[in-house]
Amino acid sequence: MSLPCACLDIGAPLAEGCSEVTETRDGSRCVLCRRRLRDCKGKLYKRDPGHICHGCYTKASRFSYAAPPASAPPAAPKRSHKRARSDPGERTAASVPALPPALPLHQQPTWPTHQWSLQPNCRGSRALAASWLTLSCSDELREWEVKRGGFWQHSTDASLPCSFLDEQRARLRHGSDRLGRQILFTLGVDASRLQLAAVKLLRTSQGEGQQEIHYDIPDYDRACQCFSLLLYLTPTESTAVPTLPLSDLRAVFSSGEQRPPAEALAKVQRSHFYTTRVQPGDVMVLNCAVPHFGVANPDSHDRRVVFLLFSPRRSPAPDTEEQRYPHGVVD
Repeated sequence: MSLPCACLDIGAPLAEGCSEVTETRDGSRCVLCRRRLRDCKGKLYKRDPGHICHGCYTKASRFSYAAPPASAPPAAPKRSHKRARSDPGERTAASVPALPPALPLHQQPTWPTHQWSLQPNCRGSRALAASWLTLSCSDELREWEVKRGGFWQHSTDASLPCSFLDEQRARLRHGSDRLGRQILFTLGVDASRLQLAAVKLLRTSQGEGQQEIHYDIPDYDRACQCFSLLLYLTPTESTAVPTLPLSDLRAVFSSGEQRPPAEALAKVQRSHFYTTRVQPGDVMVLNCAVPHFGVANPDSHDRRVVFLLFSPRRSPAPDTEEQRYPHGVVD
């Protein structure tokens, strides 16, 4: 059986020659199935030269495809899973990762180049600092001496009248010696060849303690073999240390009474030094060939520090009262 024409689609407008009729059935037959129209149920549909029954009209419509309504919106374009191309400049900028912020100078590996290092506190150094602080506040320490810059200094070499405090003094000196050697060892220094030459308590009131730029040892060859350590007992501002590598400052360390040249002194202006806040138990380590100075105490409480000096065993302990001042001092 041949398929009917498209004009028989349900819901489609009837073409010329086809029309929906409801008149009384006569004896004619369906053009498609040849059944008598009077025996068919439902409506009749006119088609030249006769009519078709409702059943044939329904079957024929299954093979037709209704056209979309004229008002239907256009089909959306297919979505691609491929990434859209962007501007080459945008791709370049997105591919370059953002640089992390630079670490503070004291958190960088300064020892190999600058020969100074600020070691963060640990449980052992905090406990040692707390014990030193208790001893430094004792009334048994009666030999405080004021020094240049307005800070006070007390030696820990002599015995104390109180046997309990003197035992504590000896124990703290031993603990400081051990802590200092451990820190120097971590920095690559052979501490077995060094002796603990000095252990002194330092005290500075608010607004006092501003020092001139100086070296702890006046002779360069000897200074290179000695090391100063500052164990901070209270929260305070650290000792100021140079931002330039030590190799750039060699000309500043002159010999004898010779004054460094002007271009060398320009490298050790205060603007070229670095300082930061420190906490009890932090330790500043310096090769004695590094220039430095103490800043004025900015806090309302006294600043208290333990000064340690390590020197070679084969030579006499240096005199800590002798220092070198590149810019000179006014006595």
